[in-house]
Amino acid sequence: MKQITISEAQKITSPNPITLVCVNTPVGITNLTAVSWWTYLANRPPLIGFALSKKSYTGELILNNGKVVLSIPGEEIAEEAFQCGCFSGRDINKTEKLGIELTETIEKFPIHSKLAFICILENTVDVGDHTFFICRVNDILYNEREKQLYSWGGYSKLAPLDQPTTV
Repeated sequence: MKQITISEAQKITSPNPITLVCVNTPVGITNLTAVSWWTYLANRPPLIGFALSKKSYTGELILNNGKVVLSIPGEEIAEEAFQCGCFSGRDINKTEKLGIELTETIEKFPIHSKLAFICILENTVDVGDHTFFICRVNDILYNEREKQLYSWGGYSKLAPLDQPTTV
């Protein structure tokens, strides 16, 4: 065996389920960021967790707001979902710029979502250059018509499992 970097290991262990973290700004705009670093934590009570950079605007919003939606985006918004992880929403309305249509529900998320986990922040843990958010799942919404996206090649492309990918 040979020693490799964490980035190389991430490419080898692809694909990873991609998620959009959706949280409201103080002026009511829904900010979205893309993450693959999320996991189920417990069934009773239902808990999930995800990691965001400590510099993340989305992380600041979650800490201030306490509410968050994790949306598993569908194939129809693959390019837009990828772009959500490419720039900050601090000064740009990503949903408007990328043309992402949101639900009309109280907690907004993309209408093209396979799953949406409606959550309340329970706790955070300092994990190196990231913050790990532990959230209680209050509701889970499912759309069987949407094809779930995965991150391939160490987060270089988004596509469903059944599509061939080149990275």
